[in-house]
Amino acid sequence: MFSSDQPLVSNQIPISLDFPSEPDELNLFVQMIIKRIANATNSKESGLYIPLEIATFISYFTPGNTQKFRNVYRKTFDMVSLNGGNIGAGATASFPHDIVGIVACTRIYGTATTTDAPVRYIPLPYVSKVEAEEIQIYLTPTNVVLVNGTSTLTQAYVTAEYVKTA
Repeated sequence: MFSSDQPLVSNQIPISLDFPSEPDELNLFVQMIIKRIANATNSKESGLYIPLEIATFISYFTPGNTQKFRNVYRKTFDMVSLNGGNIGAGATASFPHDIVGIVACTRIYGTATTTDAPVRYIPLPYVSKVEAEEIQIYLTPTNVVLVNGTSTLTQAYVTAEYVKTA
């Protein structure tokens, strides 16, 4: 059985073009292509993960008005660096995030490296069948927080994506 809902596999901008030879048609054609390039570029998600607030170029709907969109921002935190070194087993690392006006988080995620033998590279938050091993990450109105489980962390990056008040 085949689905009619096949994934869209195409380029947003054509990779080969036939330019019209008439000056008026060429002018309209170039304007159309420039609009397509601007639209494709402006709708792409940003790939920067830096310890500064940046625009992600993602838009979320507004509750009550799904035709109005809100910008999503991103900030990445190096929790080990903020901690001044490794985050010990059972520790809670909490630091000011300096983000003003968070209305909602759209995603909070990250990665960590443990000192376990063998070393483990794990996602954040980390969920385990052993509750004491779990690692929580979250934001409060003022802080970014990592609640560590039973492993010492030598690297822990937390990325928060959020919408803010207008």
